[in-house]
This record gives sequence, structure tokens and C-alpha cells, in this order.
Amino acid sequence: MSRTQLDETTALPRFNMPLELGIDIGCKAFSRPHARKSFLIFDSERYRFQKYLSDIGGQDIHQHANDPKLAVARVRDWLRAESGVTTIPGGAAIYNRYLAYRRELSVLCTDLRLDIDDLTVADLSNTIYVWLERHP
Repeated sequence: MSRTQLDETTALPRFNMPLELGIDIGCKAFSRPHARKSFLIFDSERYRFQKYLSDIGGQDIHQHANDPKLAVARVRDWLRAESGVTTIPGGAAIYNRYLAYRRELSVLCTDLRLDIDDLTVADLSNTIYVWLERHP
């Protein structure tokens, strides 16, 4: 999943994610251990990818329309289909839990003595863990 847009400083796109996706697609095609690998590929507009990543044709590209709630629902639906797990809550329920976490993030940061504007990935993961412990 990636956001393809121009960098404000260089006016060039960052293409790390499409490159990594290409590597994964190659691994799936040419490596037996990866043959069952599946992908969820998003773009903001339905066929926009054809203008900047034409060689990805044949893949099932999903649209998120720059809408986080829609993206969460689509990821949830994909996880449900791929995993076979029937107890995954609906996209709206997952998104509402995310919003509840975001509302409490500043309090969590205060409790954990973290600067909300300077969270590392590890710090962010820890705030999620703590929040989930408090809200099972």
C-alpha cells in the first residue's frame, strides 16, 4: 500500500513502495516458497496507476479514494477473505476503535512521558499496546 505523490522539495515522486511491490510480485512468480503470496494493492483513483506504473497490469488494484475509513474497510475485507477468519469486526467498527485510540493518544503520551510530536515507530507501537490493554 502506498501513496504516490510528488515530494514538495524535489517535485519528484518517491517510488520505494512500487519497487518493493515489483520485487514481491517477482518472488511470487518465480519462487516456490512465495507462490501462495497474495497482495492488496491500493491507489487513490481507479485507473491512475496505469499512468505511472503501467507494468503492473493484470493485478487487482483497489481504490481508496483518499478516504481512511474506506481504506480500513477494504483492508479488513481483504484480511477476512485471505485468512478465513470469520470473527474479524467490520471496517466501521475497526475504524471507530482507531478514532477512539487517536482521541486518547495525547493522554497516553503524557502517561508514558512521550512527546506526541516525536514518536518513534516503537513508541507508537507501545502506545497502541497500552491502549489495547486498557480497552480490550
